[in-house]
Amino acid sequence: MTAAELASRVLALSVFHRITPEDYKLLLRHLIATDHIQKIEGGGLIVGLAGERQTGSFKFYAVFKENEEYTVRSRSQELGTIVLPPPVGEKIALAGHVWIVEEVDHQRHLVYCEQVKGKVPAYFGQCPGDINTRILERMRTVLQEDAAYPYLMKNAAARLGEARHIARNSGLTEAPLINLGGDMWCLFPWLGTYAFLALERFLKIKCAPRLELSALDSSRPYFIQFKMKASATEFFRILSDTAQQPLDPMELLYPNEIPLFEKYDEFLPPELVRKGFAHGILGIAEMQSRLRGWGTDALLRQTAGGPSDRTV
Repeated sequence: MTAAELASRVLALSVFHRITPEDYKLLLRHLIATDHIQKIEGGGLIVGLAGERQTGSFKFYAVFKENEEYTVRSRSQELGTIVLPPPVGEKIALAGHVWIVEEVDHQRHLVYCEQVKGKVPAYFGQCPGDINTRILERMRTVLQEDAAYPYLMKNAAARLGEARHIARNSGLTEAPLINLGGDMWCLFPWLGTYAFLALERFLKIKCAPRLELSALDSSRPYFIQFKMKASATEFFRILSDTAQQPLDPMELLYPNEIPLFEKYDEFLPPELVRKGFAHGILGIAEMQSRLRGWGTDALLRQTAGGPSDRTV
């Protein structure tokens, strides 16, 4: 089968309707370069040696990706193993200490890191599963209402009452931005996993210089804590202004980032991994909708010294 014949069969499938011929050529050249596909005399294509090793394993056809352990090292010391290593710059808790990730070698399943001094929050996974925005919005509603749930045990009901009391006193269910004292702030966007990821990157990449953001730390997908020299009013104004500008999803990728996210990403060229993550994973449209929703009402609350200006 020639490359043209293969393309005519594959690109005609409904699941590939968003794949351009240029992207397909890039993928095919990469698979040939990595010996997953071999080009023979006459221009035909066959499965290469590396491809045979993959297709000969039942794991290749499984729906879900099998957990693979990565060895964590600090210089010459082996610290232990983890599953699903965090991105470079994130922190992990291991061997009684917190470490910052400096390099991830996916081919050899190695993570290189350095110990972090002091007490800092650690990384416990890219995201706690795929949580839909509706779940986060329902959580906010639970904190706002007074409904009692008969299936809750006594301690759980007391914990819920305490959470509602804190939420109402801080105003976090009424306005998304809470002042923690001084230049420390906490943002509760009530967004699901992928829209939260998009917002986090939007703040870091597009808004941080104007807002003078620093020390940004996330508990995905619940809240983002950071230092900011701008006021709450300026925060919403700058976010609104920036959100009105055209946004290419590729702008929300970090330099040289290769975000391996899906099961078969390891077989793709880096360019397609980046493009797939930016266009297919990040919930940009939902994030932009939430930014627009904050709009005028949020700005008025901030200006009037409403709940989100309180120090908690």
